[in-house]
Amino acid sequence: MERGVIPIDRNYEFEYRYYERDPNFKYFNRKFEVLLLKKNALGREYILHMDNSDTRKITPTVYKASSKKKYDFGVTSLNWNDIKNTFLDFVVEEIGENNRKIAKKALGKLASPKI
Repeated sequence: MERGVIPIDRNYEFEYRYYERDPNFKYFNRKFEVLLLKKNALGREYILHMDNSDTRKITPTVYKASSKKKYDFGVTSLNWNDIKNTFLDFVVEEIGENNRKIAKKALGKLASPKI
């Protein structure tokens, strides 16, 4: 499993997990998770995440901690850049529009999970 942390700024960071190859996942060939975390003095607080844990669907799904509701992407293509841009919109909604550039730069460091 590949995992790592990509800092956005001193208050937020992305954590990613790319699991081993699995034939149950149709397009990306493996399960992946990308989490948005807020750093606090006591630790890290989960805000939202994106994953492809539903093997019946090809496209990933976004989950927000505050609403416990699943948000579908609505991405018609499986282009990794389109998926990152849509996820960026969800991230900016949570951390503020003034952090868009640094969040986009941090998401740019995220490699495609496709093997």
